[in-house]
Amino acid sequence: MAASTTKTRESMKSFNKTGLSVRSILFFYIFELNHSKENLMLSQQRKNMIVILKRVVVPYLRSHQFKGSFPHFRRVQSDQMDLVTFQFNRHGGSFTVVLAQAPATVFLTPWGEQISPQKMTAYDVDVDARRRLGSHSPYEDGIWFSYESAQLEQDYIRVAHQVIDSFEQDYSRWAQN
Repeated sequence: MAASTTKTRESMKSFNKTGLSVRSILFFYIFELNHSKENLMLSQQRKNMIVILKRVVVPYLRSHQFKGSFPHFRRVQSDQMDLVTFQFNRHGGSFTVVLAQAPATVFLTPWGEQISPQKMTAYDVDVDARRRLGSHSPYEDGIWFSYESAQLEQDYIRVAHQVIDSFEQDYSRWAQN
């Protein structure tokens, strides 16, 4: 508590040098405090979601011969690689799954970088050649899995099972492309 009070006083002194009123200083301080708490909460929700995805979805991917580590997975087939990347909303509360396919050899990105199959991610593939889980084309939004209202572990698990269900529904269409 003492460190927090000291920080508050220091913040108020630096604001005071700008010529702002005490009311303005308090407004900015309260805004900053609330915003920081909100970001911490979103961060914790995201951490919770990642833990559950690793526990529930990653074993599912491994059972389908995907290798890699969260958030990037790859499966090498005879002549191609299937790529899966989890992409989180920067504002928190949701994520999507990006799917792509690439040759199972050293890959040359559209910007000229060579990437080995062991390091390839869905982000390395041209935007036109990747899509989100649940979409039919690269330009559809796909499914954004929401965990914004999750409070209990079972809420996060429910979201993880939605991902698996979506993979099951989408797999044949994705594998054909």
